[in-house]
Amino acid sequence: MTTTTTIRLPGLGLALVFLAACSAGSDAPDARPIQNAIAGAPVETVNGTPVPQALLEAVARMRNLDLTRREQRDQALALLTDYVLLAQTAQQNGFFSKEPFRADVEAARLQGLANATLQQLQQQVPMTDAVVKAEFDAQVAKVGKVEYDFSQLLFDNPDDALKAASAVLGGKPFAEVSSAWRGKAKQAKAFTRVRPDQVPEELAKALSELKNGETTKVPVKTRFGWHVVHLDISNPFTPPPFEQVKDSVRQGLLLRVGRERLQKLKEQAKVEYPPGAIPPTAAAKAKAVPPDVSAKGVDAAEKKD
Repeated sequence: MTTTTTIRLPGLGLALVFLAACSAGSDAPDARPIQNAIAGAPVETVNGTPVPQALLEAVARMRNLDLTRREQRDQALALLTDYVLLAQTAQQNGFFSKEPFRADVEAARLQGLANATLQQLQQQVPMTDAVVKAEFDAQVAKVGKVEYDFSQLLFDNPDDALKAASAVLGGKPFAEVSSAWRGKAKQAKAFTRVRPDQVPEELAKALSELKNGETTKVPVKTRFGWHVVHLDISNPFTPPPFEQVKDSVRQGLLLRVGRERLQKLKEQAKVEYPPGAIPPTAAAKAKAVPPDVSAKGVDAAEKKD
């Protein structure tokens, strides 16, 4: 199954995706329940509105439902019926006369159009097994051959971090120091099965220099603050077999393709703002790129706590 980069707009009902704010040739709202010309025999007719099979297939894709399974097909068809009924209700009640309603509908239409366009862009890139295997090999090389169980105290204040590290250096067990400083630390937490590529470079370097049971003698500075790190144990890491995670690696590549194509479009676009308007910051623009929040590749076979 193909995974696509998805842009999400919170607070908008899926039913609105089947409505559009305005017709192409008029300023008057187009309130027809189904507006795009979609060929094919109807799968149902709702209050006189024929609903084509292709729309049922689209709903199934959105909801990851298998139309070959009766229960899931029934679920997809029930959802589609609801969407059409709500669209008809919007038309009958004159909701399109309200500008906020039309704006909500247009935002939902843009969301659906953007997601479908990203999927088409992703499909333009050949994703052969050789390409996927090369990506898998690159991921394996990046993650390394060791994983760590460690505990840390994270501080915003370097002086507090130094005092905590000095207490351990003076002979107190790390667990005792961690308990004493827990209230003042930004974070006091234990981590398991963490690999070097999953932590900041400075922290990975510090962990690699520790032996089991040792604590960093001085705090480690990263963009998150000052870390006092105690290594519980390091273990060899063996990546899962390629065949086990091949589909996940492919999905991760497709997600990356979507993000990169969108980023290129943004870099090439001419976006203008009215006088006095404050454009989004670079950080906000970066966050607007659809993120890959799920485990991909060699991470996909691991259980996440």
